[in-house]
Amino acid sequence: MLFSARRLMDSGISSVLPSWSDRVVAAVAGLGMFLAALDISVNVALPSIANGLNADLQSVQWVLVAFIATRAGLVMGAGSFADRFGLRRVFIFGAVSYLIAMVTISLSPNLESVVGFRVLQGFGAGSFFAVSPALAARVFPADRRGLAMGFATASQALGMLAGTLGAGLLIQWFDWQVVFWGRIPFVLLALLLAVFFMSLDRISRGQGPSGDATAGAEIAGRGFDAIGAITLMGALLCLVIGLRLGRSEGWDFPVALALLSLAPVLAAGFWYTEGRAAWPVLPRWLLKNRGFTVSFTSMFFAHFGVFVVWFVFPFYIDVGLGKGSGSLGVMLAAMALFYTGLSWIGGWVCDRLGTGVVGLLGLAVLAAGLLFVSFADQDSQLSRVALGMAVVGSGLGLFQSAAYALMLSSVPTDRMGTGSAALSLAQAGGTVLSVAIVGGILALSQEYHLAGLSSEGITSLAGQSESFVLAFRDVFRLGAAVAGLGMIVFALAGAQGRKRHRDQSEE
Repeated sequence: MLFSARRLMDSGISSVLPSWSDRVVAAVAGLGMFLAALDISVNVALPSIANGLNADLQSVQWVLVAFIATRAGLVMGAGSFADRFGLRRVFIFGAVSYLIAMVTISLSPNLESVVGFRVLQGFGAGSFFAVSPALAARVFPADRRGLAMGFATASQALGMLAGTLGAGLLIQWFDWQVVFWGRIPFVLLALLLAVFFMSLDRISRGQGPSGDATAGAEIAGRGFDAIGAITLMGALLCLVIGLRLGRSEGWDFPVALALLSLAPVLAAGFWYTEGRAAWPVLPRWLLKNRGFTVSFTSMFFAHFGVFVVWFVFPFYIDVGLGKGSGSLGVMLAAMALFYTGLSWIGGWVCDRLGTGVVGLLGLAVLAAGLLFVSFADQDSQLSRVALGMAVVGSGLGLFQSAAYALMLSSVPTDRMGTGSAALSLAQAGGTVLSVAIVGGILALSQEYHLAGLSSEGITSLAGQSESFVLAFRDVFRLGAAVAGLGMIVFALAGAQGRKRHRDQSEE
């Protein structure tokens, strides 16, 4: 058992490099983020899955919804369980679930079984997102927390890059199953490294966050908050599935109404439970932690804004520019490439200038990139669009490394899994609400512009294409504005922190 979480100095830049065993654990953490992000390949493969399983595009979207809903619902419970019983256990559970899901999805004969096994994959991805950043944080020195989170987010970005480019190429040569078979070697490697090179972390061995056995004994006496985990998962599942049914079947559809009505009831039950649990899934005192609330809220806004790239931008390439999947792959690859590189750089800069500066800069660049892309039209050159996507990726990389570094520097060591999970929940929440709200705004905007064009006598197919491009520009500007809200959160929190520091100094 070779895993060691070393306690190093909290200030200054340490010259001590991680041991080779720590590097193995860091590689495991990176593989976890890489595998979780590889699921972007399913977005690319969705048309092929629909054709291969004789499903329509509305039905095949449940392949995405089942995964996102499960991941969002599970992740907080997985993070809390990992803090209570060990990061290693949850990572191995996630790897096994992910591996089984890859095999069973690939062998599935129909859409229903694919959707069912995607739920199992959601358990695996949720576990990876909950523990991988916490693992990276524990094997890097405290004064290199930014670099650790830059490594984690860069691994996630690399998964997105591989998913967009790899899936596009492989599907041209093979059937849709290849996007699942192709991940098996990576998850096997992660599982083997976790089993043989990671020991139980200190909390699992009955030690507290500073290695104190008394604190560890106190933690060991607290049971897992199963009721809290179940009510939170139920609330999020009801919300995600209810929103999906509302969009597809109509907002007066009885099942959608029932689920959306049940979601706040379960959320209230979760909140009540958290005030009484010995080891709550989400301790209420964390909500008073400025670093926790700032990183969570800004992450939500950032992903709400940027998700227009994933569900609106592909249609702009197709409808607006008349280009194929190859051009779309190049655009998304440009974004992912800069996302990867700037994650590393952002993490490194966080250790020197602080998370506030990097987070603000990242959100500003992200908003500017979305705004730049919003000026694209039917005559735009691909090189210009690619430049905008590169700016978006750069901002996202800088911001995410700062948000993760801020979160895992703010929460106690024995709650790092909870902190990592909270950021994953913020990402999923921003994504789900972006699809539900921005998707509706896109449809309304297109109808508005189409009516305007019709009044000018433009009623042909060209009018349909032009109205979509105008609506595309509207929602990208909305995305830029929402990213700007994230900037405001970061800026106001930083100003409050500086004011509080001055007041304390004067006292």
